[in-house]
Amino acid sequence: MDIWESRDKTIKKEIIKKGIYSNKPIECCECQIIIQDVHITGMNVTDLKNQLQTEILDDTEKTIRIGEANSEIDRKIERGIQMMMIAEESLFTIYMSTLSKEGEKVIVTFNVILKYFKPFKTIWNWTPEEKYEIALKYKEVGVKLFKESRHIDAFHKFSKACKILITLEPIPDLELDKSLEKNINSLRIILYNNLAGCHMLNKNYEHIIKLCNKILEKDENNIKALYRRGVAYGKLRNVENAVPDLKKVITLEPHNAVAKEQFLIYNQKLQEANQKCKDMIKRMFKT
Repeated sequence: MDIWESRDKTIKKEIIKKGIYSNKPIECCECQIIIQDVHITGMNVTDLKNQLQTEILDDTEKTIRIGEANSEIDRKIERGIQMMMIAEESLFTIYMSTLSKEGEKVIVTFNVILKYFKPFKTIWNWTPEEKYEIALKYKEVGVKLFKESRHIDAFHKFSKACKILITLEPIPDLELDKSLEKNINSLRIILYNNLAGCHMLNKNYEHIIKLCNKILEKDENNIKALYRRGVAYGKLRNVENAVPDLKKVITLEPHNAVAKEQFLIYNQKLQEANQKCKDMIKRMFKT
């Protein structure tokens, strides 16, 4: 039996019936699939929908578009399908990062038949307009997921959109229509800010600073980026950098109560640190 396994060992595909020799599905391909014989270890079928948020895994024939998965398990299923040929039938084994209520590992197995897929050109052959439209679509889905408190799924969507826009670099060399270039640059800033917002929830302060630096290189008065970078610096006890960012926010938005509160906290800490430094220098010279 031919076996493929993902690098992180969380997806295993065992061929039951070989398909027709063909290309394999790539980003944006429409795939007609049949899923059968779903079995779950560590979770019941009801929890599969409620907890794993799957839109694919339900023992039916359906059409999916590669890239549109919105949950961990559906992203893994997509990844496996991208390793299939037309008319292939395979047994999938998915190892989830989610644990059951009893603390068990959740393992999902099922059969997949790839009946057909509609080819789509490789990302390197997408037009700038196509890249912008698809990235924008992923961003909008990410915003919806974020509002539903599905922050990890939202992060994946924002990240995917960013990766598409990165393939346009260097943008000035493309000699794009000014309106399209402006839209692309604006979308990229929004995506960096959204990614920083996801990182804030997980306290990944170094990543927040890097993302906000990229934003502020393009837009030095971006309120969200200044605030998030200031708070991130503060959480890392770098009050010397936190205070100027937060001060700039309340200068630009005097009625921003949240920023003002953070500024007062870190400004007080900075004053205390400066006073300690002065006292230490005085003691040094006294001796």
